[in-house]
Amino acid sequence: MITKGQIVEIPASSVIYATDEVVFDNKKDELTRKVAKRNYGLFDGFLVGEHQGVDQFKLGQRKGINVGGKQEPLYVIGINEETNQLFVGAGEKHPGLWSEVLSFSQAQLNPGNLDLDSERAEQGFEVSIHSSVTDIDMIATLYLFDGILYLEFEAPVSIAIQDHHLEIYFDDHSTATITIN
Repeated sequence: MITKGQIVEIPASSVIYATDEVVFDNKKDELTRKVAKRNYGLFDGFLVGEHQGVDQFKLGQRKGINVGGKQEPLYVIGINEETNQLFVGAGEKHPGLWSEVLSFSQAQLNPGNLDLDSERAEQGFEVSIHSSVTDIDMIATLYLFDGILYLEFEAPVSIAIQDHHLEIYFDDHSTATITIN
């Protein structure tokens, strides 16, 4: 049985996107804060419609939301399976569509010929990331702390690359692959 769920629009001006000037003790704390998932709720925005199940949607998706009357198209910026709520943002520049840092478990990595020397990985090293979602390679710094790999991107990247196959290049050679979820 399909249970209808709520579609909640989160305005780009929401306090959720406010960034405070924080001085971090170390790079690990900074990356952990930047990668924290936003926990959207009904009262963070306003109700704009309903859907037939969150399993039909992916982060970054534009089509199939079926909410009209908006000046800009709506994009999926968050999914809460427990509450059956879909969170959307208006326009392709909405801050909920972009992230500076992605993280994943080291177990999700197929390291190929990538040598993750712990000291070097904690200092970070530059890599190039290729995703089937984008047409361009993205520059990032890869870090490893306590079994969690972080990719800190040179420029914000679309959250749509999550759950897709990524190729990590180091020294212009394909060195590792990963699927972030």
